[in-house]
Amino acid sequence: MVSMLVYDPHAEELELMKTLIRRTAAALTEEKWQMEFFARREQVAAYLKDRPLVDMACYDVSPKGSIDDLERIRGYYQNMLLLLIADPSMSPMDYIRPTILASALLIRPISPERAQDQITELVERFQARFSDNQEESLVIETREGKTYVPLAQIYYFEAREKKVYVRLKKRELTFYETLEHLSERLPEQFVRCHRSFIVSKQRVRKVMLSKNLIELEQGMQIPLSRSYKSAFKELG
Repeated sequence: MVSMLVYDPHAEELELMKTLIRRTAAALTEEKWQMEFFARREQVAAYLKDRPLVDMACYDVSPKGSIDDLERIRGYYQNMLLLLIADPSMSPMDYIRPTILASALLIRPISPERAQDQITELVERFQARFSDNQEESLVIETREGKTYVPLAQIYYFEAREKKVYVRLKKRELTFYETLEHLSERLPEQFVRCHRSFIVSKQRVRKVMLSKNLIELEQGMQIPLSRSYKSAFKELG
């Protein structure tokens, strides 16, 4: 599944973006898409509260507070491709920042042709990123199709009920795989800690060797079996 978020308080522009993004998705991909369109900043904040996956975003930086919002969003979604919308009265110094990292830009007034070109380029860049470089995300097959999961958002993997569960901050994804095969696809930050668990070392807060437990961020705890303790002694 490919996910995209759009924030634009201008009703006509928002409808234009809906039409163009849906058209582009149908023309360039065979994946199922999750598209979210918002006209108010508070709607965006409410949607992102549980940290859903966001592969691409189109965001209007003109309203007051939008740049600050976007800097916070970028902190959570470092791999997200971003198309900005800005008023011509704004200085590019306001939004061309390393804390925002825009991939493309639309300056008002927005023509359908220019918007279509930028959206097409964004989607093509997204496709190229995951066809050429799988290091930043894990591609899993679900009922909805392929889902691109940023590795930085993963806490651990758990095998149960003949499936593998990917644990994110406030969400789980499920797919059919074995931990043995999965471990061959993952980078070194992911380490086997139990016959049913693979953990991201970047999310480990404490290793309790005497209790055979690993404590992660957000208070999560997963088991640590004796046969895998040696890999975690330096973190204990």
